[in-house]
Order: sequence, then C-alpha cells, then structure tokens
Amino acid sequence: HQTCTEHTRVDLLRDIRTWADDPANNRQIFWIADRAGTGKSTVAKQIVTEWERAAKPVIPFFFSTAAVDTMSNAKFCSTVAVKLAGLTDFGSFRAALAEVLRHDLMLETLSFEEQFQKLVLRPLQTTNEPVLLVVDALDECDKGGRLELLSMLLRNLEKLPTTKVMITSRPLPDINQKLQ
Repeated sequence: HQTCTEHTRVDLLRDIRTWADDPANNRQIFWIADRAGTGKSTVAKQIVTEWERAAKPVIPFFFSTAAVDTMSNAKFCSTVAVKLAGLTDFGSFRAALAEVLRHDLMLETLSFEEQFQKLVLRPLQTTNEPVLLVVDALDECDKGGRLELLSMLLRNLEKLPTTKVMITSRPLPDINQKLQ
C-alpha cells in the first residue's frame, strides 16, 4: 500500500490524528467505511507510516484475500503479539508474553478467544502505554473471522483504556451491525 498523496484526505487524516492522539477521547474505535477503491488502505498506510516515523506505538494488520495468512483471523493474535513485543517501552508486555509462552507452546491450537486473551489482552493489560491498532480491510477477512474479531474487540477494549483501534472496511451489513 502507498501513503496518501500530499494535500489529499486532509480532513479525514486530521480527524484520525486528533482522535488517536487525545488520551481524553474515550472513543476507542475509529471506523472508516467506504466503497472498494476509495483509498481506505492508503489512509491506513499513511497513519501507520506517520506513527512509525514519530516512534509512536502502532500495530498494523492488513487483511487481504490475496494471501492465505491474511484472509482469516487465524494469524491475527500471534502477529499482533509479536509486533507489540517488538515495541520500545513494552517490556512488561514482553515479560507477560514470555510467561504465557513458557506455560503453553501450543497456542495455535487454541480458539481465537483464548489466543486473544493469552497473547494480546492479558499481556497488554500489564502496560499503560498507549497503542494504536490499525486493522485494514476487515471486509477481506472471512465473515466468521471478522465477526469473531469484532466481538472480541468490543467485549474487551474497555479493559485496555489506552488502546485505540482504527478499522477500515467496506460498509458490509455484518460489520455495520457490529459497529453501529
């Protein structure tokens, strides 16, 4: 994905930056829903690039029907956990994740919910660092997987008050129903 061309999507990018940077804003999900080909992934890539350049904690996950690993939620938790463990100032996350892995090396056999709890939620609860999770092209994840992911986020985000999630997708009825 490419980043935005200069002087495009100015208002949307400003709104995302303002939302993501404001710790007093308790809205944890920013959803960009539009038709295919309208630049949602470009906006996601722009935000991820800006956060990485500014050394702000950002975790991108780009769904795609073009790759087996990104057309379902099967690799979501492990990918997010590895990326979180690589962030500066996330030592407590790394320690908590290492403890999980010491006790259970067969995490890939667990349900999505158990993986999310063990690899993402519990270790992330050990840090108060703000983090932005960017989930792009959620509509390209299989329907069951995206509903499972959305349900997990909606049930657990309040336990992660410094975590914000930016989601891009087409406005599919199942996603719309979950996020409205």
